[in-house]
Amino acid sequence: MRNRLLVSTGLLGAWLVTGCESPPVPTDSDFPPVALPSPEAQGDESFLSAANCNQLVTKAVTASGDDGNVAANTQDDNLGTRWSAQGQGVWLQMDLGSVQSLTGTTIAWHRGNERQNHFVIATSADGATFTQAYAGDSALTASAQTTSFSARSARYVRITVNGNTVNDWNSIAETRACAAAAPPSSSDAGPALPRLPYLQSVKQTSAIVAFRTASTCTPTVRYGEGTSLTSTVSAGVSGTRHAVKLSGLSAGRTYGYVVSACGSTTGLRTFQTAPTSLATKVRFTAMGDFGTGGSFQRKVMAVMATPAWRSELLLALGDNAYPDGTDAEFQAHLFTPMAPLLREVPMFATPGNHEYVTNQAQPYLDNLYLPANNPAGTERYYSFDWGPVHFISLDSNCAVGLASADRCTLSAQKAWAEADLAANTRPWTVAFFHHPSWSSGEHGSQLTMRRQFGPLFEKYGVDLVLTGHDHNYERSKPMFGDTMASGSQRGIPYLVVGSGGATLRSFPSSQPAWTALRDNQSYGFLDVMVDGGTLTARLITSTNTVRDTLTLRKTLVKSAARAASSAAAEAAAEEAQDTPPAPTDDRAEPRLLRPVPPADTLESVADPEEPLPQ
Repeated sequence: MRNRLLVSTGLLGAWLVTGCESPPVPTDSDFPPVALPSPEAQGDESFLSAANCNQLVTKAVTASGDDGNVAANTQDDNLGTRWSAQGQGVWLQMDLGSVQSLTGTTIAWHRGNERQNHFVIATSADGATFTQAYAGDSALTASAQTTSFSARSARYVRITVNGNTVNDWNSIAETRACAAAAPPSSSDAGPALPRLPYLQSVKQTSAIVAFRTASTCTPTVRYGEGTSLTSTVSAGVSGTRHAVKLSGLSAGRTYGYVVSACGSTTGLRTFQTAPTSLATKVRFTAMGDFGTGGSFQRKVMAVMATPAWRSELLLALGDNAYPDGTDAEFQAHLFTPMAPLLREVPMFATPGNHEYVTNQAQPYLDNLYLPANNPAGTERYYSFDWGPVHFISLDSNCAVGLASADRCTLSAQKAWAEADLAANTRPWTVAFFHHPSWSSGEHGSQLTMRRQFGPLFEKYGVDLVLTGHDHNYERSKPMFGDTMASGSQRGIPYLVVGSGGATLRSFPSSQPAWTALRDNQSYGFLDVMVDGGTLTARLITSTNTVRDTLTLRKTLVKSAARAASSAAAEAAAEEAQDTPPAPTDDRAEPRLLRPVPPADTLESVADPEEPLPQ
């Protein structure tokens, strides 16, 4: 230390004498590294450690230059040595020896806790043509940090450094290329969660993963594209009810996630984010009156869960938890029997009359995390987009008088629905709610829904209306007003898909002329495929047969609004109306004295009294 001080003093004296020369620029060696333990002291063969990096071995390392601290120092598992070079645009390059699948780079920066480095990462398969993978600043930390990027095949990784926030010296202590790690296990580990994860409000750039724990804790969710789980988010609130938002996603991509909570780790599951409006295809499933926890529901679910019928999203058409829509019934009759599906397929629901039995569907709202893009900020009715389809969910209970004015009014919902449909630019529109506008089943047609909303559907070009309530399947012919559409009118088919699991009921009268097909013998669900200008809806039975097929065709007109909008603008608009938080705390729940029995009989799914159709 004495020699360094003497030399510095001599240089300063010489500068003072000449009076016209600048002092010498200090080299990076003038700043000694912070003392670090040796690799031997760590008892670990690899001294460099960082999260989210499956480290690859570098076969050779080169650099554009150095100050005597050579490039090889970045591969010696010793944070006390480094590569250093001065100037803008200097680089360090790792050669992995062969083309490999890469997902990121781990770097331990010399004096990284005192200055942030400006750097670019590029990759190449041949060492001649490089593609940028990342550009940004390092974090202010002495620890190794992993920069992740989309998976790619490359042999060479080049780190170009453009100085730092203190000077233009560029120093890296250690660096490694990161390979795609082995995918996490698909099996759950640790104590079983009382409610397994279920997907909610999946959008283009975000998704909600909800679940429950047996004890109070603050869980985390790891997620990423495919099986590379490079991001982690905490629930943020300690409790037993959890809804964790995954952000920074890309539209129309497949993501994986794992939940770690209270000593439990769930197995890897995947889901697809909503595609942009420019997408031409989408596949979704719809069914109602299924939440029984009984044998018929299980048979329907067994077919729906097969790869042949796996869709991107599920529309739940009401009566999702029999008989009274309590919290316990949601657990026993919805989340338990449907757990395998709901871990990978987001469910967008509408409330049924059985949900309204308990506090006007408050447990429904507490258990689900749905979009809230109406002026009241309520999840009772909402809309969302998925690729080429605009979906609008209405609360028919509100329209028929089951809701008090402080919860929902027909006039407010109708005004919102018209504004929403008028603003829609997607080429296809699907409306769904519980009480059917057209039905020859036990309850018959709900005339309030038909006459209040039917004209809006006709005015704004709704293509398909899906409902439940009657425990059967029925498809109308194209309808307009109070009758079948004429040749000059654009009619709308109305489908009752109340065959998801509740005991089927007989039709009280003969088939009317406006019915295209009806069935009260088959349990099942509706599979809908949109492909360009064709929509195909098929009733799939619990015996895995196609009972009915509806095909709609239209000539698609390119929307100027869609053409002008960007994916980023669409995503921003989605996030502007985000899902409000539902309970995530330890609220007191009624203590269950006995298990909730399945609602697998006519008596257990009998409807409460409600206003007569008007």
